[in-house]
Amino acid sequence: MTARVLLTGITGFIGSHLAERLVADGHEVHGIAFEPPPHPNLSAISSQVRIHRADLADAAALHDAVAAARPDAVVHLAGQAIPSLAQKDAGATVAVNVTGTANILAALKPIAGAHFVFASSADVYGVPDHAPVDESTPLQPTNVYAESKVAAEALVRAFGDRGGHPTVILRPANTNGPRQHPGLAASGFAKQIAEAEAGLAPSVIAHGRLDSKRDFIDVRDIAAAYVAAIGLAPTRTETYNVGSGKAVSIEAILQILVGLARVPVTTEVDPERVRAGDATVLALDSSALRARTGWTPQIPLERSLADLLDYWRTTVARAAVSAR
Repeated sequence: MTARVLLTGITGFIGSHLAERLVADGHEVHGIAFEPPPHPNLSAISSQVRIHRADLADAAALHDAVAAARPDAVVHLAGQAIPSLAQKDAGATVAVNVTGTANILAALKPIAGAHFVFASSADVYGVPDHAPVDESTPLQPTNVYAESKVAAEALVRAFGDRGGHPTVILRPANTNGPRQHPGLAASGFAKQIAEAEAGLAPSVIAHGRLDSKRDFIDVRDIAAAYVAAIGLAPTRTETYNVGSGKAVSIEAILQILVGLARVPVTTEVDPERVRAGDATVLALDSSALRARTGWTPQIPLERSLADLLDYWRTTVARAAVSAR
């Protein structure tokens, strides 16, 4: 069954992959974007999606965009998604991640029966005392980004529990793959390697601490999880983890990428990238989502990282040509 699906954050990393998946599945895809075109992440499907201009901070514009799209389902992905950037401007992060969520919920309220899927984060668990964690694990946010997601979850849960809008909260693991922001570890490493291969930067990969372990999953598997969530129709808000269940060290991510490099590269600690505190471990138990929907990750970590590196090779090459 086809549906009219509206994505906030459609021009971003996860949003563009989800849009491609929905278009391929035959759905009518609308998106909300605050930036003007062109939208390079949507280049493959630009003629097959309809973009509505609105800012999450502009409640009236959001209301108009949602009314124009008349969605059967909304997936709310937009917001500040880079924890380090969120920490630098807490006020802006709260405005976009919390107030922006309240605004999109208000805009959706008149569309009776429309489903709502919210993108939260595994970061809401903070530093748990065991791994993997399931959805009953206490939330212990340790930074502004995670705190904003916990606050937004509370708004979304209350919205869904009132009835009339089937609502699902997803808590994804660390996501890798093509188009990832270079402010996140794997993408930052891949970008540096691509620049070194192109002769545009030294063959030294700068990094912060490497001992923390995280659950990593490919963006296309995340997109499949959102598609599965859209199809659910709970009478009260349901919350699901989305991950592999395995904790992998940042050092292992770096070494996989170094092994894929086409030129010899070395690694070096950058003191400005080193975070204080003890190493942490976080992995997600996603058995509830698997049991509810049949979703399961399909793309191995090695392929996800190889595709991410190829993306940066292409991006760096294009930038070099444009600069000539």
